Amino acid sequence: MISNKIKLMIVASVFGMSSAFAGSISGSPHDLSANALLSSATADNGEICVYCHTPHAANTAFSGAPLWNKATPSGTFTMYGSTIAGTATDAVPASPSLACLSCHDGASAIDSIVNAPGSGLNAVAGTKNIVNGLSTAYGGNIGGVPGTATAGNPNLSNDHPVSIIYDATKAGLRDTTTVLTTVTTTAWVGATTIANLLRNTRVECGSCHDPHNGGNTQGTSTEVNFLRHTNQASKLCLGCHNK
Repeated sequence: MISNKIKLMIVASVFGMSSAFAGSISGSPHDLSANALLSSATADNGEICVYCHTPHAANTAFSGAPLWNKATPSGTFTMYGSTIAGTATDAVPASPSLACLSCHDGASAIDSIVNAPGSGLNAVAGTKNIVNGLSTAYGGNIGGVPGTATAGNPNLSNDHPVSIIYDATKAGLRDTTTVLTTVTTTAWVGATTIANLLRNTRVECGSCHDPHNGGNTQGTSTEVNFLRHTNQASKLCLGCHNK
C-alpha cells in the first residue's frame, strides 16, 4: 500500500513537472497535423506525434530518439570545425542532432515517415519539405539559406557547433555541475544542471532546444520556439558561457 504522504508527493511532483514546461507540441510549429500546407493535401494524417515517433515498426537503426519514425539522414554535413577553444566537432553529427536534421537538412520531407498510423505498417514517401513553402514558419533548413534546398548536404559551419565535447576546463565555460537557476534564477525546461543539457558529454541541438516545448518560450512571444530557457539578456547563452 502506498501511504497518503507518498501519494501527495507523487501528485505534487507531477504538477511541478508540468509547470516547468512552458509549452507543448499541440498548436506549435511541430504540430504538423494543424499545418495548412499538409491539411490541404493527402499528406496530413490528423496526428501529431506520428511525424516523429511510432509505437510500432520504428527505425531500429536510429539511436538518437526513441521509436523514431523518420529515416536516418544520409547527407554530407560540413561541421563547424575546430575553432572553439581548440576543441573540434565530430566529423559527422551525432544521433541526437540527426533527429533534428531528419527534417531540417534541407531535403527530407517532413511528411515522410517510416510507419503510417493505423494498422497498415507501411511507409509514406512524403512530398513536403522544409524548403518547400515552410521556411518562414518552421525556421528553414539548418545550415543553409531559408527557402533554398541543400540537397541533404547542409553546411553547419556558420551555426552553433553541435556534436562537440563540452570541455569545462576551457576558459569561459562553466562547470557541468553548475545549477542553471543559480545563473539565470528561472527554471530551464528539462534540465537542472549543465550536465543535463549534454548528450554523451556533447553539445547537441537538444542542449538549447526541446522539440516538445512549443509555443512561446517561457511565455515570451518574441522569441524562437522550443528554447529551453528565454534568451532575453542572453540568459540562454550565459547558462553555459561564463562571460
